[in-house]
Amino acid sequence: MTETVSQTSQSRLDMLIVGVGILMVFYHMLSVWVPMFDALLHQNAHLGFAFVLLFLVAIRQSAKKWEKITFTGLLLIGVIVVVYMHVEQERLHMWAGYPESLDVVIGLAMVSLIFFLTWKSWGSIFPILVSVSVLYALFGHLIEGALGHPEFEPGLVLSNLGIGFAGTYGMLLNASANLIFLFIIFGSLFELVGIDRFFIEVGTFLGRHLRGGSAQTAVFSSSFVGMCTGAAAANVALTGAYTIPLMKRTGFKGEHAGAIEAVASTGGQLTPPVMGVAIFLMASFLGVSYAELMATALIPAVFYYAIAMLGVILIASKVGVPMLKADINRDSLIHGAPLFLIPIGLITYLLIMRYTPAYSALVAIIALLAIAVLRKETRPSPGVLLKGMAKGAVMGATIAVACAMIGMFTSMLTFTGAGPKIAGLIEALSGGNFLLALIFTMLLAILLGCAMPTPVAYVVTALVVAPVLENMGLSLIMAHFFVFYYAILSAVTPPVAGAALVGSRLAGAGYLSTGWESLKLIAPFFLLPFFMIRNPVILSMAQPLIPAVLAIISLILACLAFMAFCQGYLFAKTNPAERIGFLIVAIASFLFGFYGYLAALATGIILFTGLCGFQIRKRVRVACPENQMN
Repeated sequence: MTETVSQTSQSRLDMLIVGVGILMVFYHMLSVWVPMFDALLHQNAHLGFAFVLLFLVAIRQSAKKWEKITFTGLLLIGVIVVVYMHVEQERLHMWAGYPESLDVVIGLAMVSLIFFLTWKSWGSIFPILVSVSVLYALFGHLIEGALGHPEFEPGLVLSNLGIGFAGTYGMLLNASANLIFLFIIFGSLFELVGIDRFFIEVGTFLGRHLRGGSAQTAVFSSSFVGMCTGAAAANVALTGAYTIPLMKRTGFKGEHAGAIEAVASTGGQLTPPVMGVAIFLMASFLGVSYAELMATALIPAVFYYAIAMLGVILIASKVGVPMLKADINRDSLIHGAPLFLIPIGLITYLLIMRYTPAYSALVAIIALLAIAVLRKETRPSPGVLLKGMAKGAVMGATIAVACAMIGMFTSMLTFTGAGPKIAGLIEALSGGNFLLALIFTMLLAILLGCAMPTPVAYVVTALVVAPVLENMGLSLIMAHFFVFYYAILSAVTPPVAGAALVGSRLAGAGYLSTGWESLKLIAPFFLLPFFMIRNPVILSMAQPLIPAVLAIISLILACLAFMAFCQGYLFAKTNPAERIGFLIVAIASFLFGFYGYLAALATGIILFTGLCGFQIRKRVRVACPENQMN
């Protein structure tokens, strides 16, 4: 009897979660057409939906009665906070910095709820970091010297955290409500209509014509899916369940299979037109259109997947993996193409025409559903559709609380003046050396990305370091892209390498060996942001023709040589001398790309040509051993 009651209660909770999730989706869709509130109250409503939805999920996941009661109480507190902020908006905004007693209670409740939900959804690292920033705001006046600041009243600090419609409310929560949420719903709908079958067939088709075909399937299918989900580890779990066993069956080692899937899934976050959450935050920071950033990111995305494809070819050649001979389901290709191409084409067109991202996502959602219902194979049932949209809403809610917390952190850095102080410290450590400052920035972005989601790692590093790079003469958009790429690469960079961790589990391989293979596979892309700094053509920006052509040539040469060094293979296995030679070519090409030393590029081309000659001769000898006897 007790078990029946429990099942009934869980079923009702499931229905309630779906109901609130659908209500959240329709509220945001309707707000695109008919805004119901001003900007701040719209953010408040967005946060309110996130509170309710995430606490309902917490209640659903709780096994103990006291936990359910606790989360129910916190849910009610969240509703009270949001309603209070709505009713008192004008007064709180006007008298920011001078909260009354009840305002303080509400403000503390809001901050505590955001801290708790961020910790529950994203882990403890970022809440700890924000806690340090809050403690610095409250007690930093006790620090002597340049790192200290004037004493601030606790009420003023609390106002800048949220109760004064600052911190929590602002650019980042606005990005979540108006830029990110509907794109997350769009990505979740792709999964519902079975678009992954189309991606896998595309990958299979292309993989039949390239060496290491099963892994090329992973590269193509995972890149397409990742472009829509924008989450590396989640994408590995989604597509890796198919691609990793396929790679292992065709001869790839487990660590290679896991690494290839991790690298392919990670690239989705930097692949236009959808990309991941961080790019929307960048658009808000820079005050530029998302379409502009989409165009800027195109060439690096092409290089990323060209490097991944080349790495797969070299690994397959080295270990003797044959071409893929799997049959292609042409119906999945033909019928799945409109599901992908039309919505993605609409998004791209509307963004280029400077429609808002929310409007573009809404039109794409409507188009996707309209096309999906035309065929039985792609038509989701009403129940599946509602549950899928609610699942997307839950994911959007976790992004909302993360953006609210990022807003707090941003506010504390600005309010206390800590940002410029940390930036000055980094500048002092680099001794004014531009290359050293870039290396510190790269390491910081990767380090933070190991402990935090990509959007958070990007925001924190950009806030702290981008001003340093700007002071050294770098344009702000380049500084942000530099940070952005390394924050993404942290997903495949040991010691944490979250995407590689998931890949290793699916492949039944060692975590460290999979992480090491993923790093070797995509290591050449680590050079691209440094090339980008001196050669704006890589970001599709204006540059004189001859320098632009030489920059692309040097980048290609550096990537090829560094890939051969990392894999120990180009046309044949390399001996130690050849491997060092390829490293010298990569360094020489880098010296041209970063410093413009033409002699270094010439040296690299000559040495690379000679090494390729040796490799080709070695390959011929291996393929035709009778030639050696003659």
